[in-house]
Amino acid sequence: MTDDRIIFEKTGPHTGLIRLNRPERLNAIDMESMEALHRLLGRLSVDPDLRAVVLTGTGRAFSSGADLKAMDETPPGEVTIKTAHGQFQLFQDVTRRMVSSPVVYLAAINGIAVGVGAELSVASDIRIGTDASEVMLSEVKRGLFETNGVLHYLPRIVGHGRATQWLLTGERVKAATLLAAGFLSELVPADRLLPRAQELAEAIAANAPLSIRMLKHLLRRTWDVDLEAMMQYEVDGMMACLASEDVEEGVRAFVERRAPVWKGR
Repeated sequence: MTDDRIIFEKTGPHTGLIRLNRPERLNAIDMESMEALHRLLGRLSVDPDLRAVVLTGTGRAFSSGADLKAMDETPPGEVTIKTAHGQFQLFQDVTRRMVSSPVVYLAAINGIAVGVGAELSVASDIRIGTDASEVMLSEVKRGLFETNGVLHYLPRIVGHGRATQWLLTGERVKAATLLAAGFLSELVPADRLLPRAQELAEAIAANAPLSIRMLKHLLRRTWDVDLEAMMQYEVDGMMACLASEDVEEGVRAFVERRAPVWKGR
């Protein structure tokens, strides 16, 4: 499936790859790009076979952020307050679609990720990178503001102090710091980035779909509920798994020393 700005391809029976595809602009994101991504995420969320998707950029950047050149070329007065509000709600809905989807999203950060590009990586479930990976939440340098839930998720990922520094300075954060802060789960050589991301996607997709869906959902709620509530959710999750057909298949496959064939129910 191809849209000039956003490319999606299936990479396996249960995995896929999204490429931000404006390499001549370092994958800067304009409204057409965001609209295409929004539509694509909606389609992927209802694909019963899809379990894990890698998100990356074409060329040497993940994304240089919002297309400021396009913003500068927009005639004064052409974008009304009502129009701008609707556009930013679409930005927010991209994050909603990523975090609420049963699909696990892995960001393979192949270079600089700025502004909204960085925010898309924040919204992903897993992030890996290379020595060339950099994150820059530069909105304060442009008189802009964060979107895509970054003020909710970034402090939970790297801690309140680091998030505060990164956001208030708009500084470039290098790969080693991203790894040490837990923003990246691992660094790999550049030529191993996509293969490694795909390995992780395949490893996730090979597991029981019901278990994966509930894990993603509850991991997103870790900071929002107390211990007792989470332990009850864990019991509910275990009971749902025990009532599924897949638990029988998982046990049978273990005994028979073969790969399980999941039904997702």
